[in-house]
Amino acid sequence: MPERVGRYEIRERIGQGAMAEVFRAFDPEIGRDLAVKVLKGEFRENAQYAARFLREAKAAGALSHPNIVTIYDVGQDGGYPYIAMELLEGEPLDAVLERYGRLPADDVLSIGLQLVDALSYAHGLGVVHRDIKPSNIVLAPDGRGVKILDFGIARVAEAHVDEAETLRTQAGQVLGTPRYMSPEQALGQEIDGRSDLFSTGTVLYELLTGRRAFDGSSAATLALQITQQDPPPIADFAPDAPRGLQFIIGKLMAKRPDRRFADGAQAAEAFRREQGALAAARGEARATKRRLPLQVRLSVLMAVITGAVLLAGSTLVVQRQYQAMEQMALTSGTAVAAFVASNVALQAADNASLPPAERDWLPVEAFVKSAVADPNIKRLSVVDAEGVVRASSDPALLGRPHQGFGAEPVLQSRDGTTVTLAGAEGAQDLRFVRPITYAGRDFGLVDVRLSKADLDAAARLSRMLLLALGLIIVGTVIGTSYAVVRALARPVQRLKGALDRAADGDFDFRLSHNRSDEFGELFDSFNRLAATVEARLEPAAQARAAELEAAVAEDRTVMMVKA
Repeated sequence: MPERVGRYEIRERIGQGAMAEVFRAFDPEIGRDLAVKVLKGEFRENAQYAARFLREAKAAGALSHPNIVTIYDVGQDGGYPYIAMELLEGEPLDAVLERYGRLPADDVLSIGLQLVDALSYAHGLGVVHRDIKPSNIVLAPDGRGVKILDFGIARVAEAHVDEAETLRTQAGQVLGTPRYMSPEQALGQEIDGRSDLFSTGTVLYELLTGRRAFDGSSAATLALQITQQDPPPIADFAPDAPRGLQFIIGKLMAKRPDRRFADGAQAAEAFRREQGALAAARGEARATKRRLPLQVRLSVLMAVITGAVLLAGSTLVVQRQYQAMEQMALTSGTAVAAFVASNVALQAADNASLPPAERDWLPVEAFVKSAVADPNIKRLSVVDAEGVVRASSDPALLGRPHQGFGAEPVLQSRDGTTVTLAGAEGAQDLRFVRPITYAGRDFGLVDVRLSKADLDAAARLSRMLLLALGLIIVGTVIGTSYAVVRALARPVQRLKGALDRAADGDFDFRLSHNRSDEFGELFDSFNRLAATVEARLEPAAQARAAELEAAVAEDRTVMMVKA
């Protein structure tokens, strides 16, 4: 282990790869810890390897992305080609897998998005990694962020590379870890950024299932699996994995590059959509756990809406009705007070002209006694010009000063009559006070109290009748809504069952019906869709069967030749 490489003080070896060793180092000029990657001895002796190491390290040094390790310096010192880079404190994904077995879908989605976003950036600058694998991806200590390491075997598509160098580069294209290689890498074909996407898919498959996508024990077996066999379905090992994520990983691992995402940006958009869809689905699931069946929910909703409308309407009707009845009571009480005042006016005027000892209030008292025979009149008093009660249905008030309104609320003051609410809360009366007028002069006043009990009883009766009517209407709405939604739920369930079967790949059935409504049209549309998909899948299935048969025959031929 060298003590110093360039200006960097070597502290300890922290890792190694196929071509280089990695050391923890210290930069004394800026006082920073970093990692220094040094080409191994057997490769340092080869000038072409050393030149390739430095050239491609410089290309990787041009990358500046939060999910790609930062390269600070590239150089050669004393025969040691080196790369000075960011020192990461996390751990590689292969170590994470050893400890946890597999990761939750949310973490896999997050890691996948960061990886394809970083690769999209690198591919845009012409850099293809070619060796995406768990050990080249470091998970940050917070368990969220990731960084891609080792663009050391990446190649920059430079326009000035001569033909001989191009041939050497193409010959070196079958680079990378065999278990995570793309089919085109395994076949030694020309590759582009979509090869990295395939490798990313194999990494995500392993993170999600805890199993390797291709588990062959030899390079030849791995190459055969990668180029000809699909890995077992993710659902076999991670049945709880979101279908959208399973689809994305499957598309990343398509055998043909043109069947994968066109680039990392398109894959990143798919990951973002799946994150949003998964969050929405979980929100719906939480809401569904709290919700009742559709027919119950809709019935309750209709009942609440109907009840609210009825409550508002009934309240308005009762208020208007009470106001009308109250106005009738006010008119009636005003008429009673006016009638009494007109009938006692002459006697009151005569008495006012006589000395107190000669005044005669007996006719007025007799009139008051006859007037209070009406059960609605609770009390009737006649007051002289000096404010003394001279006739009253309540004998205890006779000869006493008349009591004024005090703090009684005034309801109306019109045509000389003042109307107030008299009495304690809950037992109030309508009080009508009107002056006794004769020949344009006032000779006292009339004080009449009418019971408000009948008015309140009528209002209560109206409210009870409207409440009963409302309950009948709400009950009818609940029953009708429940029956209607339940009837609609049956064809919906049939269509859902058919879609579930279709999602499982079963199109060998049709929805029978004799409906002529919109559901009948939906069933017909599904039947047409099933027929179309079945017709399109049949040639593909036949072609796939032929390919498998040819592959089996080829394998048998190879085994016979080897034998």
